[in-house]
Amino acid sequence: MSRPRLLVTGAGGFCGEHACRYFSAAGWDVTAVLRRMPEPDAAEWAWLGTVESVMACDLAAQAEALALMERARPEYVLHLAGANAVGASWSNPAAVLQSNVMGTVHVLEGVRRLGSACRIVVAGSMLRFPPAAGGAERPQPQHPYSLSKTMQVLVAQSWTSLYGMEIVVAEPSNLIGPGRSGGLCALLARYTAETERAAAAGEAAPAPFRLSSRSETRDLLDVRDAIRAYELLLRSGESGRIYPVASGEMRTLGEIADAFDALTQHPLRWEIGSSQAASPAPVDCGGVIALGWAPRIPFMQSLRETLEAARQS
Repeated sequence: MSRPRLLVTGAGGFCGEHACRYFSAAGWDVTAVLRRMPEPDAAEWAWLGTVESVMACDLAAQAEALALMERARPEYVLHLAGANAVGASWSNPAAVLQSNVMGTVHVLEGVRRLGSACRIVVAGSMLRFPPAAGGAERPQPQHPYSLSKTMQVLVAQSWTSLYGMEIVVAEPSNLIGPGRSGGLCALLARYTAETERAAAAGEAAPAPFRLSSRSETRDLLDVRDAIRAYELLLRSGESGRIYPVASGEMRTLGEIADAFDALTQHPLRWEIGSSQAASPAPVDCGGVIALGWAPRIPFMQSLRETLEAARQS
């Protein structure tokens, strides 16, 4: 029996690397798509040896995206590529919209023009905002990144309606775990490892880590649990539907800081702000749970493994 052919965009990112490793180990024929090919002797890219093939493509260039799909001819696509920095979206909104919106259009068009069956999961964001109904009110995105992810979802659902394509949207919460993440827990793990190395060398401790507050809350989900959810959505998700993927447990920033305090022998230094920013609301993951999914990796295990990876880097 032939293995299902899966194309993973954004394979060079935190989630993309985990996805490629997972699906390869699960018996899928994986094509990893990077924006550009790495240097042949780059040690951090050794994991690419686990996938069937590696291709370079700038998805913001339609001709490249169309050629990519013609070469790979996937049966499934996990679209993870795109810009994901909220801060950078303020200074260069056009680049973020080009990457997240037009990059998605080009991926979907590449698949559509193949004219063959292909199921697609588009990774959206819980920072999406609900568009105003009927144009009665002005859109109120929190930032240009939120706008880009809202438009990305509208594109995905519209290509389902307009062209009958099999497209599912996954909206993950804050993903954590070992690997090259730029998220809060990864930054805290690196700070903790830096504090430990300074203490071992008899050097001054690094400057305090600044948290915007102790009271804001986040839903934190291990990236490996998210990847398992994506597999279910690739196989069985309802086309056109948005599936939140989250742990279902909100944790304060203070709890996260306390968890890292508990994982090290060395005192961490904190600078706590007084932000009154609204925390994201809990989401209903009933859709993906109904497909047989549930988180498996406990919060503290994720943090321990993230910290251990930071210690070894």
